[in-house]
Amino acid sequence: KDTMKQFGDIERLVGVPVITVQLRYDNWITEMQVDKCEGKEARGIDNLLYSADADFSCFADLALVSPWDYYKEGEGSLMQCVITPPQKGAVSGRNYFVLPKDEIAKYTDEQVRKLFPSARKSKLLWSSVVKIAQSLYREEPGLDVYRPDQKTPIDNFFLAGSYTKQDYIDSMEGATLSGRLCAGKIVEEADNLAAAAAKAKQNNAQSQVANA
Repeated sequence: KDTMKQFGDIERLVGVPVITVQLRYDNWITEMQVDKCEGKEARGIDNLLYSADADFSCFADLALVSPWDYYKEGEGSLMQCVITPPQKGAVSGRNYFVLPKDEIAKYTDEQVRKLFPSARKSKLLWSSVVKIAQSLYREEPGLDVYRPDQKTPIDNFFLAGSYTKQDYIDSMEGATLSGRLCAGKIVEEADNLAAAAAKAKQNNAQSQVANA
């Protein structure tokens, strides 16, 4: 990091803590038209959601937005709620990071029920809470210039990840784009990489002959 600025700059990107809470219910939570929505047919808002009236900054029903992974026959919504910053809830001011996981799930469930009428008569089947001390880096003015390029000064060493230089913020979308950019940089270097591999193979063969 001292001799290659690209790597030293990464330390300026400081990760922030995040708590992810998953709540599985017995019916469909984000259905806005009725007080209670039951049945096999998935119903609700199929999108990433935001609210200024809860401590979780963004949330989604995974059973709707990613049904091939999270839809379960006989069960309902799987709400995933992201609490950040967890040290001070945006609405309550509560420090979630010091709370036990069952209390975090309890407070999150209470807020889900306040947001969606169809959740108020539902049953919470299970919950999962994951605390991450350093997640996405803190977005502040002037930090974009410290995001590293996918190509590094080290031969045959490339970077991919949402923290690298790309058009999106530090996010899943940014991670996907960074992978495509990284693949593009590798393709650009294909001839040099092939030449380096051939030279390494030749040197290895010569070394084996010399040692025979």
